[in-house]
Amino acid sequence: MIKQCLAYNCDVVINNESKQSSNQKYCTPKCRKTAHRKKKSKQTRLEQRRSNLIQNDEIVYLLRQCRRAKTVQILHGHNLSSFLETMDLVRNRPKGDVRLCHIAPVKGGNSIGLFHYLNLFYGGTYQNRKFGKRYFSGGLSITKDEIVKKWLVKDGMLNNDILIMIEKYLKDVIPKYLEVAPVRKSKKVQIITKITSLDSSREFDELMQYSYKRLTADWAKISRTQPPTLNISNESKYIVYMDSLTRFISYGGEMVAILKKLRKLMVIAYMALERTWQSTTYNKYFYVKYELLIDHKYGQARAAAKTECNT
Repeated sequence: MIKQCLAYNCDVVINNESKQSSNQKYCTPKCRKTAHRKKKSKQTRLEQRRSNLIQNDEIVYLLRQCRRAKTVQILHGHNLSSFLETMDLVRNRPKGDVRLCHIAPVKGGNSIGLFHYLNLFYGGTYQNRKFGKRYFSGGLSITKDEIVKKWLVKDGMLNNDILIMIEKYLKDVIPKYLEVAPVRKSKKVQIITKITSLDSSREFDELMQYSYKRLTADWAKISRTQPPTLNISNESKYIVYMDSLTRFISYGGEMVAILKKLRKLMVIAYMALERTWQSTTYNKYFYVKYELLIDHKYGQARAAAKTECNT
């Protein structure tokens, strides 16, 4: 019987005809100990990541969305790949006054918009509030008739209870997610620990829902210290919409041609708006990203406008 040692990076072939060797997995005791140590280390890392989940910004945001929708079924249709991309979208929030918006709204007429990257994009906070529950077309949703009682998120549920429900609903997605995704503690945890040490009436789960800015303000008030000054970006959110369009174009589909035309129109609009002082439309890297989309005739107009401004 011939088989290879199962230890990582060991190419030794176990070649022994004895009955005992049929159960042998490693060529030497050293390889066996090394393999067991690696396995234990991996398990420890996964356990640590699991304990970090309710202190992780992306997961806390997900829990908040489940509370808002009152069901974990907003995660309908996810596999590991789609869940990774969705959480990556949450993690990489652009600078500026923007929020993660739903195409199909969470609280639609007879439907619930899904928490899925194909139903999410970053847009302005003001615009998100203005449009509210209005739905035009596209996105991903489930009907309210599809909601199952066992997956409902009830008022007063702890974050960990909702997380356990999500784990059951997604089956093997969360364990696999822990193996491949970074699950870091939020920087809010340190401030929350300070706040709860001085005010035991404050709940960790509740405080994790607050923004970092609000938490630092709360801590400054409790500790009677000066809150730190946060740098606020003076760039417009225009490029955020452009990036969202570009992302959806990359997915392909029947809407690609329309989205590309819309993106071209937005490039032209940006060129006009940036020359209008009142619009405050400016993004440092807009032309770095999208200059290739400018038609020659519009490029000439932009160059002429620049020359006129400089004279």
